Amino acid sequence: MRLEKHGIHRGIKSDLKIEFAPQQISSYSGLELFKRYFRIIRLNHRIRRAFQGYEFSGDYGVVDCVLTLIALYLVGGHRLRHLAYIGEDPLVKRLCELTSLPSDRTLSRWLKQFTNDSLQALVSLNSEIVFEKLNDMELRTVTLDFDGTVLSTGDKVQWAHRGYNPQNRHAKSYFPLLCHVAQTGHFLQVKNRPGNIHDAKCGALRVIKDCVAQVREQMAGVRIEVRMDAAFFQEEILDYLQREKIEFAVKVPMWKWLKLKETINVRRHWHHADGKLSWFRNIVDIEQWSQKVEMTFFREKVSDKPPKNYQLDLFTPDDGTYEYSVICSNKKLTAANLLDFYNGRCAMEHHIAEIKGEFAFDSIPTQHYQGNSAYQQISALTYNLVRNFQIDTKLTSKRKPTASRTNVVSFASLKTLRFEWINVAGRLLTLASGKTLRLNECPVRQKIYTGITETLTELAAA
Repeated sequence: MRLEKHGIHRGIKSDLKIEFAPQQISSYSGLELFKRYFRIIRLNHRIRRAFQGYEFSGDYGVVDCVLTLIALYLVGGHRLRHLAYIGEDPLVKRLCELTSLPSDRTLSRWLKQFTNDSLQALVSLNSEIVFEKLNDMELRTVTLDFDGTVLSTGDKVQWAHRGYNPQNRHAKSYFPLLCHVAQTGHFLQVKNRPGNIHDAKCGALRVIKDCVAQVREQMAGVRIEVRMDAAFFQEEILDYLQREKIEFAVKVPMWKWLKLKETINVRRHWHHADGKLSWFRNIVDIEQWSQKVEMTFFREKVSDKPPKNYQLDLFTPDDGTYEYSVICSNKKLTAANLLDFYNGRCAMEHHIAEIKGEFAFDSIPTQHYQGNSAYQQISALTYNLVRNFQIDTKLTSKRKPTASRTNVVSFASLKTLRFEWINVAGRLLTLASGKTLRLNECPVRQKIYTGITETLTELAAA
């Protein structure tokens, strides 16, 4: 049925008067659902237990500060100074169980109190949250992806150095190493490092060993796979994976001393996987390691005719017609499936972009190294809690398994969740039936709230 024009438009002939007054109105109604979820999983108790034995000074406790940062990330705050804009929201204060939120300076001083020992409390808490959900899902295989990401900092930030910063070569930065669970998208571990550290250096092997040991301890009998990019092609890392009988796939860098370009150039016969992809396997004698390693060589046709004036490279054999890559792996897969399996780690790049863009992981709140490391841990904790929330409230749906080893269920980004049901205006009312949060009528949103509420009620009763 068509609408009449006078039923669509209305005239606006004056400006609204703008006033500010204390009101029981919230811009983040969805926080009430997270509050119920945190109460069900006893998050406050877990935080308090994790920090048992660690002393922090100040009027606000550890639970208060951690929940304040979680609330900041959930509503879209990116810097500590953004707390001033959400501090009077009643549902933000309700989530944190505070009558007034700590200021940005208070939180900054609290973060600076972290030491190496107290930082482990956050690491342990994060691992507990992740493994609880991995065990619930009864996974047979856990695929761990390892990668680093650049976080630009100021010039006076402790332990920040100029290094591997593609956006600004002269800016000081951190280069944290992250361990990612491919099946669920959780970040199992985060290790902050100076910006001049190579991906595979500064404790990378120790992080890999620690993550593998945690999985074996918490999920006995599960099969472990590891995927890493070319920066992790290191003798000690490959020796460890082989010795522990861990299946892995690592991209091989086109270093001149490996003589991979010569191996590709002399190859005449390639096996065809499909119309564009060809491959062959070869044993490469690595003289510097005094060992021979099996590698799978790939070439993918990108053009029938190379572009005019295509720039050749001294170290890579790419010629404008084919792009070449080499993967070192001990998995028993066909060449096409091996390439799909390795390329599945690209999902980690998407999740790193989300945690940096939506959970303020790339923000540098203090000049203190351990304080910034704690901030990263709380960001990762919030990211993992949002993943668990979606699984427990059945906001996910199963995905068809593939050789790529990506998420077994579909997740929505925090940006989507904010738009759909978190950042929604609501009024807090005191009625005869009790305190009530009243939202504007919207059938689509009402269906989401009803579904989540019913699921949380079942979860609380279980």
